[in-house]
Amino acid sequence: MAVLSLKDETTEEVNTRRKMIQQFVIAASTSCMTRSSSAIMTDDTLTLAAPSLGDSYKQQTPNAFNSPSTSTSTLKPVNNIPSDEITFTITKSELQSIQGGLGLELGEVSFRTNFRVVIKSVAPNSLAARLGIMPNWIVVSVNGADAERTNASGVAIYFSKAVKSVLGGSSSGSLTLTFRDPAKFKSDLQNFPRSDVDTTSVISDDSNGREEQLPTVSTKVAPGGETTQRYQDGSLRPGASVTSQSDQVITVTQLIPPKMCNRRATTDDLLEISYLGTILESGAVFDGSAVKINGEAIPGRGNDVSTFFVLGKQPFGQFPPGWDVGLDGMCVGERRRLIVPPVLAYGSTGVPRRNIPPNATLVYDVTLVSLNGLATPQ
Repeated sequence: MAVLSLKDETTEEVNTRRKMIQQFVIAASTSCMTRSSSAIMTDDTLTLAAPSLGDSYKQQTPNAFNSPSTSTSTLKPVNNIPSDEITFTITKSELQSIQGGLGLELGEVSFRTNFRVVIKSVAPNSLAARLGIMPNWIVVSVNGADAERTNASGVAIYFSKAVKSVLGGSSSGSLTLTFRDPAKFKSDLQNFPRSDVDTTSVISDDSNGREEQLPTVSTKVAPGGETTQRYQDGSLRPGASVTSQSDQVITVTQLIPPKMCNRRATTDDLLEISYLGTILESGAVFDGSAVKINGEAIPGRGNDVSTFFVLGKQPFGQFPPGWDVGLDGMCVGERRRLIVPPVLAYGSTGVPRRNIPPNATLVYDVTLVSLNGLATPQ
């Protein structure tokens, strides 16, 4: 029996074989790229969901008005102010009456070259105490000047200049201070506000002209401005370029409230969810628990209409970090819409293989099907 080895091949034959393999790889790659760029992704939840699976699974496919996941339904906030921000207006007469300052001690939290200025303490019987300003609140702005891109000394300078401007003015001016309560967003996710018009969104169904206000909460996770990676002395880090971003706000709207809820999702819980992901800017579907590509099921998913993940402990890059933020406190049977900014999604790189462009804002409609394996309301 003859055994063929590479030594039996001529150099020309080896080169020919290598060229054939390279051409095959290039052709296969080109074919995949062509299919990916021209692929049409559609949500197939309604077709795949079986009524026999029970109420929690039926909840995945509510009508279009109560769960606006189609192109005919839109959701818009009543205002663009994060729901966890609190603004105080201090009049000129109040500033003239205070002695020894406003009564605030400032501290700061820093990460690399980023800062957050916090209220370290509030002096008893001070104007700040009478206004209701609380320790641990984050300073957002002073008379409109952004306080989230400076340190405690910078905020003190903003405050000093603003006070002098108000007291030195001929007309009756005022000082405006805006803070963020870091506990309010998490608390509102546990109990969505329903009476305040400033914390609702309007959902409109363009097919029949109906509108409905839905409870909504939001928080700014990163301020707008320059995001360039620099050293402490201000010099650019190797390979870095000057970059900037707009305010990064995550918004969570409760589309369908739970029928009952005594047990809410928290870190380390196993969540089974049904979801649909679209790109805010274009409305294109890019992912979902029951999507099809060009009418064909995605290999490996087995026609499932739900997916599992551990809240707060998902592997990096598997799901957007916005899920850990926006699904906290969720109940079985509840449906939420998450509007996730790039900083909590896929950032400045996007995901080309899913047709997610750089700096895209993503919209997720999510239903909690089961919590730790239990699909009944808890």
